[in-house]
Amino acid sequence: MADYQNEAQRRRKARLAKKAWRRRRRRKLLLSAAGIAAIALVLVLVFGGGSEAQPTEPTETAPPPQTTVPQETVPVQTEEDKPQTGTTVIHVAVAGDLNVTDYVLENAAHENGYDFSETFLDVAPILSGADLALLNFEGNLSGGSYGFETGAAPLELPKTLKAIGVDAVQTANSAAIRQGVNGLVTTLEAFAHVGLTPLGTYADSEDFRRSGGYEIVEVNGIRIALVAFTKGMDNLGLPAGSEDCVNLLYKDYSTDYKKVDTDRIARVLRNVSEEQPDITIAMLHWGSEYNDEISSSQEKIRKQLQEGGVDIILGTHPHLVQKVDYDSIANTLVAWSLGDFFGDAVMAGTNYSIILDMEVTRDNATGEVYLSGWEYIPIFTLKPEQSVIGGHRVVRIREAMERYESEFVGRITEEAYGDMEYALKRIEERVNPKKDEKDSQ
Repeated sequence: MADYQNEAQRRRKARLAKKAWRRRRRRKLLLSAAGIAAIALVLVLVFGGGSEAQPTEPTETAPPPQTTVPQETVPVQTEEDKPQTGTTVIHVAVAGDLNVTDYVLENAAHENGYDFSETFLDVAPILSGADLALLNFEGNLSGGSYGFETGAAPLELPKTLKAIGVDAVQTANSAAIRQGVNGLVTTLEAFAHVGLTPLGTYADSEDFRRSGGYEIVEVNGIRIALVAFTKGMDNLGLPAGSEDCVNLLYKDYSTDYKKVDTDRIARVLRNVSEEQPDITIAMLHWGSEYNDEISSSQEKIRKQLQEGGVDIILGTHPHLVQKVDYDSIANTLVAWSLGDFFGDAVMAGTNYSIILDMEVTRDNATGEVYLSGWEYIPIFTLKPEQSVIGGHRVVRIREAMERYESEFVGRITEEAYGDMEYALKRIEERVNPKKDEKDSQ
């Protein structure tokens, strides 16, 4: 344990030293630019604003010529140089997979289209209350027939997500090219139209190069880098010339998922590093469906990402909640799988999951930014028959149970209450699993 803590402390100190060096470098560049500007101003005052100054007629009251005395140059004080105290705290909320399926769409269908206004109403306070809200959108907006086969969703779905506070969605996942690269391009355009930022997919190689394979968002002065990768795309392969359209974790992404593409990952991380963000978040569509196993290749990816400067890793794809590893010394977090945010909830364990609420703090005196804490909110996918008012909805478990206990008019059924009791227990066991006897020895 001591060796682990020493190594974690070493990694944290190295990251902080690197970020401090970058801040000093930016400050020097700013001061250098300010000094040059000030010197230029003095020269203009001494020698005049141009080589062909126009003469003016002297008057009787004209004062005698004065000699211009250069004043002491005062560096321009930037916002970064101004003394600051206290801390700035922001919250990042992240949900798991939103699965575009036939059942999801059938329950939202109405005579004149689709209505998701009630679907996410109960969790809207969490997402809209966060400073930055993210989730994995396992679908596309490429039009045509809607449903699981195409992965296509109506625009009402992303519009509703935007309305409840979601800011960015991971699009590097199983459904990314289910309707080909043309469908991907259409999806990106649709997300831009709605006002959601897609993560991990690009229209073409030029789009990838222009973005660097990442996005930067600034929240209350804290610069956050967002990257997203997927293990594959339902065994589909990208056509020649479109290799940069999706950030991929494996070289054999359409077959075995065993050969980690360290070069591709490193390329994106280098681009992020040059941007000098305060904190970096990676969203990963990885692991195996309906399986709790964490593979050796996932461990390899985790190590490369953390050594490359990633502070927070957020996993999806298994559809089940998995453990959350939080290192309070190195200030890093790995949520191996957040589970299904919303979907059919047919398979065991897919009807409950979590929304992660992470606290990010900046020390305004030193400029240090770090993950300062986290908690999870347990959620549950209700089917129409599981509540008095019906509807296919995602709800907060504790609040739904309280409404049942108080005999609230829109309460859940007794059966659903029992399912939620079980879900609370299983979520805690999955998020914070007990160590094996071997690990505790």
